Amino acid sequence: MKFSIDYFLTGMAVAAVGGGVLALSAWSSPPQNSLETTFTQADYAAFDRNFQRGDETCEVGFAERGLCFRSSSLENNIVEGERFPDTMYPLALEWRAALDMPRKADTIKTVRIGRTIALMDRETRQVIDTMRLDQTSFADATLPTSG
Repeated sequence: MKFSIDYFLTGMAVAAVGGGVLALSAWSSPPQNSLETTFTQADYAAFDRNFQRGDETCEVGFAERGLCFRSSSLENNIVEGERFPDTMYPLALEWRAALDMPRKADTIKTVRIGRTIALMDRETRQVIDTMRLDQTSFADATLPTSG
C-alpha cells in the first residue's frame, strides 16, 4: 500500500467534518445544570436533631460542629415567593453547615434565621424555598410558609 496525498486529504476532510459536527452538537446542547434550586431530603438529613451539647439538649443544629440553632421571632418574616425583608440582613448559612448540604445553583444564596433556612435569589432577594429545621419530617419542614 502506497501512501499518497489523496489519502491524506481525505483523512483531513473527514476529521474536519467530524470535528465540526462535534462542535455544533456541543454548542447547540443546553448546559446540564444538576445543581439544586429547592431544598431536598438530603438537605433535611444534613442537620442533627435532639442531641446533647454540654449539659443542654439541642433541638436542631450540627452536633459534630457544636452548632445549636435557636428559634427567632424574625423567622416568620421569611415568606416563600416574597422578597426577603429589606429590614433583615440575609446572613449566609454557616459555611460548615453548608458543606454538609448538596450544592445549590450559583444564583441562589442559602440563608438562616433562627431555625429556618431559606433559598434566596441573589439578585432579586426573592425567597424561592424555605425549610423549618425544627420539624420532625421533611414533608412538614418544607410546607410553604406564609406571613
